[in-house]
Amino acid sequence: MKLPMHCLLPALIALGVTLPARAEPAMWEVRDGDSAIWLFGSFHLLPDGMAWRTERFDTILDEADKVVFETDIGPLAMAEVGAEAFARGIYVDGTLLTDVIDDDLEARLREHAAAVAMPLGPVLAMRPWMATNAITVAALAAEGFSEQGVEFLLQPELAAERVGFLETGEEQLDVLAGAPEDEQVAMLASTLDQLDQLPKLMDKMLTSWADGTPERLGRMFLMEMGGFEEAFLERLIYARNRNWIAPLEGMLADNQQNLVVVGAGHLIGDGSVLDLLEQQGYAITRIQ
Repeated sequence: MKLPMHCLLPALIALGVTLPARAEPAMWEVRDGDSAIWLFGSFHLLPDGMAWRTERFDTILDEADKVVFETDIGPLAMAEVGAEAFARGIYVDGTLLTDVIDDDLEARLREHAAAVAMPLGPVLAMRPWMATNAITVAALAAEGFSEQGVEFLLQPELAAERVGFLETGEEQLDVLAGAPEDEQVAMLASTLDQLDQLPKLMDKMLTSWADGTPERLGRMFLMEMGGFEEAFLERLIYARNRNWIAPLEGMLADNQQNLVVVGAGHLIGDGSVLDLLEQQGYAITRIQ
């Protein structure tokens, strides 16, 4: 369950994507003097058949001691987190979603649900964060997209002993399920606000990711996230970035030559993983 992209933001609706002739997503080397790790910013949903792997990326992938992802997205792990998400995302006291959102938001939810042929009945039993996820997934499915991002493509080809994770699925789930109700409602409202405009924006975001221009991707990412509550962004992006620094420093201290694959949004701008590592004195070089 990769929260930053596919579980809560309709930012994955990359429709009508125009890609560069040669894709080279950004990758960095982080050194502490006698060892290095590599950080690759992923996109959590890709068009079918998109060629994004370069010779340099595959060389590092083959030579790395481990490949470290945000979390485990294997079938068993996803099933376990999915069950927990259902338990935490459904009202069991008779409350309906329409009891916690206003008439305007309800009308917009009904409109968007109808547009993607999503039955509204089951959604009315959902807490706002799960309803946000449901409308996003339905919109993706209506356009023929599935969850086939970088992590989904890479993890199955790696031996279990070469795979590591920065956090658990339950920790990711807490970003959504642990949010106060008013924050969840704001997330739903912002998602519905963006749903119609996102195709063009996401075309540009995916192209910027693919052609290795993180500065442009960063500007668009911040624009897209502008409608969300600051507290939510703190938990979704910045707190997780800070939590990852200790394990990354541990890899360098132990001379582990690891490839670390996290959402591209975690490697962009102030408070990013790269920014925090640079503040700690590590040498960072863009290698792709």
